[in-house]
Amino acid sequence: MNQLFYGSICISDLLEKAKAKHSAFSKAQNGKIYANVNVWLNETPDKYGNVLSIKVNPSKEKKDIEEGFYIGNCKKSDGPKPIGDNDVTDLSLDDVDSLPYQQPKTDIPTTNDDLPF
Repeated sequence: MNQLFYGSICISDLLEKAKAKHSAFSKAQNGKIYANVNVWLNETPDKYGNVLSIKVNPSKEKKDIEEGFYIGNCKKSDGPKPIGDNDVTDLSLDDVDSLPYQQPKTDIPTTNDDLPF
C-alpha cells in the first residue's frame, strides 16, 4: 500500500554545504547539482510527530572526514481532507469582475518589418 509523507527540508543548510563543496553534492551531465541523501522510517515518531528523517551523506571516499547532516523530517499524511457543504456555500464567480484589471504591457514592439516573409 502506498503511503504519503509530508515535511520540509532546510534549503539554507543545503546551500551552505553546497557552497563549501561538501562531497555529498555532485554535478550531473545535465548541468544540475544533486545531493545524495538517506531517508529512513523511524520506529517511533519524535516529539513533533515526525516519522521520516532526511540526512545528506558524504561520498564513500570522504565519509571518515566529512559528517553527514540532517536537512529535514516528514510526517505521515492524513491525506486530502474532503470539503463539505459549508465549505462551498461562499464560493462564487460573481466576484471575478471586481478583481483589479492589469493593463497589458505596451512596450512590446508590434511591427514586423524585418521579418523575411
